[in-house]
Amino acid sequence: MNLEDRARRLTDHLQTVMEEAESVDKKNSAVREKLSWQEIRVLRAAGRQECCTMSGLADAICLSLSSATGLIDRLVGKKLIKRDRSSEDRRVVQVALTEEGKELHEEAMAGPVEFARGMLKGLNAEEQDALLGLFRKISERIKLEKGAA
Repeated sequence: MNLEDRARRLTDHLQTVMEEAESVDKKNSAVREKLSWQEIRVLRAAGRQECCTMSGLADAICLSLSSATGLIDRLVGKKLIKRDRSSEDRRVVQVALTEEGKELHEEAMAGPVEFARGMLKGLNAEEQDALLGLFRKISERIKLEKGAA
């Protein structure tokens, strides 16, 4: 099998996994009643870090800064995210989850974590570690390529 065939197979497998992961999110009515799908994406991206910049958050969710700003405005209004100017450079706007935002982030992550736990259960410990190592390597490459762009 050549690289093109492997890439197509990987795409098929990833699509299956992503579709199932999305269906888990749709079942989380406690979070879906409070937030739109895009707001959940912002909440999760902000929750991965202690504090991040507006532009970094926009990049993380693959939206323009103006689109991300609208979503963040709504989350600020819902008291889930706080926004502050950097003390070192007033042009830089930093965002972080509020306490209420952190609690909702935990609720929003419960389904995906349970989904991941179910996927890992089908593998032995060695396979789990190998899978995590491969995804870490892929994630690092993605971050590196994003930084170079």
